[in-house]
Amino acid sequence: MKVVKSRTTERRRDRRIQEIPLKVDLDGNSYETANWSLGGFLLYSFYGDFQIGETPVVGIKATVGNMVFQHVVRAEIVRIDFNRKLLAVNFVELDDDILNTLEGLSTGRLRRELLRKRKSA
Repeated sequence: MKVVKSRTTERRRDRRIQEIPLKVDLDGNSYETANWSLGGFLLYSFYGDFQIGETPVVGIKATVGNMVFQHVVRAEIVRIDFNRKLLAVNFVELDDDILNTLEGLSTGRLRRELLRKRKSA
């Protein structure tokens, strides 16, 4: 009898976005996300001094055409790999404005709205 291994169950609830990076201001430094979702984000080339479980305030910036969306959100550090310089962060609380921005980016709605405005102008 042959045993077939199955993939482990994916624990992520939200699709990761890589194509549209966010700018993240964290602890006085600016980063670009490796990927992000409605649940949080991953940073590469992270140089900082956080501990797992800390909840810093994070600045988030997204640009769509000539529109810039800036938000501040509390997040929780959930994984740090100092050797690979990775930092994984979960959003602790998202208000309606940032949720609208992140959903609009992930679905393409913000880009479509921008194109509609340009056509009607």
